[in-house]
Amino acid sequence: MFIEEILTTRKQVQYAALLFVTVLVIFCTNYVINSDYYIGDSGVSISRPPAMASQPFLCYTYNGRLGNLMFEFASLTGIAALNNRTLIIAKEDHIYKVFDLKNVTVLDNRDVCNTFEFIEEALGCCKFDRTLMTLPRGKSFKIGLYLQSWKYFYHVQDEIRRQYQFRDHIKEKARHIVNTIRTSYIYKSPKLIGIHIRIGDIGNEMHNYGGLVIAPEGYIYKAMDYTKARFIDIIFVVASDDLKWSRSVLSARANDSIYFLEEGVPPEVDLAVLASCDHVIQTVGTFSWWAGFLSGGVSIYYPHPGRIGSPGEARYNYADFFLPNWIPIDV
Repeated sequence: MFIEEILTTRKQVQYAALLFVTVLVIFCTNYVINSDYYIGDSGVSISRPPAMASQPFLCYTYNGRLGNLMFEFASLTGIAALNNRTLIIAKEDHIYKVFDLKNVTVLDNRDVCNTFEFIEEALGCCKFDRTLMTLPRGKSFKIGLYLQSWKYFYHVQDEIRRQYQFRDHIKEKARHIVNTIRTSYIYKSPKLIGIHIRIGDIGNEMHNYGGLVIAPEGYIYKAMDYTKARFIDIIFVVASDDLKWSRSVLSARANDSIYFLEEGVPPEVDLAVLASCDHVIQTVGTFSWWAGFLSGGVSIYYPHPGRIGSPGEARYNYADFFLPNWIPIDV
């Protein structure tokens, strides 16, 4: 009887040891598979491809030009911060070539993003979709299409300003232009007021049909007068996708000091110059929006980028799109 008890106890111990070793092997295997790092053939820790990493990722849909892309990146940065996600961009992305971005995963391409579940904003381009701020846990997503609301990233706005530091070659071109402007007039310490005038695609039939409009001449004049009432020794710095139209409209302001940025200057250099201005007068569009945001000074905007009652107006919730401390000027 005593021997039988010993044998039974020994079997139990062996079974328990075997169970422990099995659990340990499974745990270690899962840890290695899910780790952000694995041991390569050389024994050196190597970063795993995103599809195998433990932390879930976010991708944007890459719609539009620079202003649109800046909204997508900024909004996903804000969403990622609240959901413990890492944002993926590609070396080929225009935004990566313009800004010296930090704390992102940069890949050769965004092919892996096509394997992620897609979530589209429910309310349209220029309205805040609160549901995107809380994502299901443990999954990677591709989110879009436009995400054009400051509310997605207001809680990380300081980080966005740090991220949107222009690359050195752009910064140097902009600095040269700004220095030229400052030394071209008699003012000892001039105030630079950037004006971005967008005509381009908004002036064509498709956008007119949708109800998107260009800012009228009266708005531009009124905004200029507003800044002149607040500041002295002003130089207006004009960037536009239609300099012929802009020169014609502003020819009526012969008593103002106006500097037109040259045609053929890359848009990112225009934006860097506008961001270097003390204050900004926006017209319409996301490029104007970001000029106002990056400048950090007084920012004036046209409050009716969509014709009243049109599909263009229905795209917006203006409280979601324009920052509350910006100044609307109506005409």
